[in-house]
Amino acid sequence: MLTSEQFDRARRLALRLAGIELVDRHRELLYHRSLRLGILEGNGLDELLRAAEDGDPNAGQRLVSLFTTNLTGFFRHPKHFEVAADHVLKVAKRRQARCFSAAAATGEEPYSLAMAVIEVFGDEEPRVAILATDIDVDALAVARLGEYSDRALAGLSADRLERFFTETTVNHWRIKPTVKRLVEFRALNLNDVAWRNLEGPFDVIFCRNVMMYFEASYRYSVAERLASLLAPDGLLILDPTEHLGKAGHFFARTAADSVYSRRLALFSRQLGSGMLRR
Repeated sequence: MLTSEQFDRARRLALRLAGIELVDRHRELLYHRSLRLGILEGNGLDELLRAAEDGDPNAGQRLVSLFTTNLTGFFRHPKHFEVAADHVLKVAKRRQARCFSAAAATGEEPYSLAMAVIEVFGDEEPRVAILATDIDVDALAVARLGEYSDRALAGLSADRLERFFTETTVNHWRIKPTVKRLVEFRALNLNDVAWRNLEGPFDVIFCRNVMMYFEASYRYSVAERLASLLAPDGLLILDPTEHLGKAGHFFARTAADSVYSRRLALFSRQLGSGMLRR
């Protein structure tokens, strides 16, 4: 098991590097992940912690990978993709629609959105651009490659598998270019002081399975920034297990579960008074 000192150091680094709040129940999880990856051998964990404390970006990235869970899957909570695609279709009648997957992990979420959009549009070249980001650069490498095992694709229908994937080897599939070209992947730490090269507005923002990890003040800051990036009639989609905390006043619930719109009047007042933090 991790020593109290090791876990306390890990907690401070998780908060500093990613705004993640580790609590006592995470101690065993962190131990088992470190054990599985061989980090506990010798002084491996202490050396990794020390390097991250000294500002080594590679060590920091390895620790962030330990802290985060890339819980994802194709068409996870399928209603979300139906709502998003229908909204994007309406927007695209006026202009190109823009979507943002803020915690894309290994790519299943933004690719699911791209497939849903193609289906709703009935066109393999819809007027839609999807930006997908994640803090974990190793996960993004998998996403950019766009290759998945049978196990990862188990929830897909046979029709979607045939339409959107090509079998490369036995039990291994690659996503087709018609889907892939709709998605751009970038590395982004949602708790960076500035979200460089990231400009709104976005018509749909997915931010699922990430808010739950943030310490309250970081959660507020991220939600506030997402509100600033959302189009006036845009939608924010969270995981059903998540909440916005004190930043909930920026958004209003819609008829769909865990789908929010922006409160325009409140947001405009705060923006005009200079209260919105950057």
